[in-house]
Amino acid sequence: MIPDQWYPLYPTRRLRRRPVGLRRLGLDLVLWRDAKGRAVCMEDRCPHRGVALSRGRVRGNALECGYHGFRFDAGGACTRMPCEGADARIPKGMCVRHFPTREAYGVVWLFWTERASIDADLPPIPWFPEFGEPRPGDVEGSLDWPLPWERSIESNFDVYHTPFLHRWLVPGVGARLDPYEVEVEGEAIRTRGELRREGRSQGTAFRVEFVAPSVTLLEFGGVRFVVADCPIDAENTWRYARYRTDVIRLPGLRWLVAWVYFQADFRIAQLRQDLPMVQTQRPRHPEAGSEHLVRADAGAAAYRKLRRQ
Repeated sequence: MIPDQWYPLYPTRRLRRRPVGLRRLGLDLVLWRDAKGRAVCMEDRCPHRGVALSRGRVRGNALECGYHGFRFDAGGACTRMPCEGADARIPKGMCVRHFPTREAYGVVWLFWTERASIDADLPPIPWFPEFGEPRPGDVEGSLDWPLPWERSIESNFDVYHTPFLHRWLVPGVGARLDPYEVEVEGEAIRTRGELRREGRSQGTAFRVEFVAPSVTLLEFGGVRFVVADCPIDAENTWRYARYRTDVIRLPGLRWLVAWVYFQADFRIAQLRQDLPMVQTQRPRHPEAGSEHLVRADAGAAAYRKLRRQ
């Protein structure tokens, strides 16, 4: 994981008043909303006896532990210890680690850092201005992806497997990747190209763009979608995706086309075809010299270099 970065945690629309326990960035976390509806993220462990706070409930502006009723505010400070009475002096160490949290683009985000103190002026959340906030006609989904985080992101750049692994979903796509351009600017990678049949001058155009540490924009066949990947731990990744099409004006039909693409790509191509194949990659984590990359892998190679930097 790369410190001092924003990472996607959970779809905004699914976070309500009830606490949600989840594992991200190798940590057990609890998400909940305070009395004003603001998202709060803390370590999912009560400092009293170590149970999961996600098994508790929200009480006003505090999260109440379901075991002994200890309450913790959005900053992680303990505000009530029922067993000791209303006037009890709360020990200094009776607090929960909390994290800077924001909601944007349909996702709850966490700023992960190894620093002891965090500045109030945090960097902007990485995203693509052209995609913006969710709008009518968009289709979204998420899943736990049993792949290492870096392998998950690299797979987004690999478009030229389409005519082989997905040939029955998208028939007629050529195998020749030409032209193909890769541009790196700061913490962004932009790729554009065409998949065409040998001997033909034109093919199926696509583009893949990435902004560090974990958000990718893909456009293929008139549909655009954003993928946001967050490591669950060293071997697993949480993947969020939102699909959109702009070629159709009618809102209902626009949603239907995006939904069909979502089902075909996210639920079938990625889950049933990409995943079983990529899970066979050895080593599980990319290592220098373990693979022989070619010109068509320039996007993945650029990501590896950016990640090392």
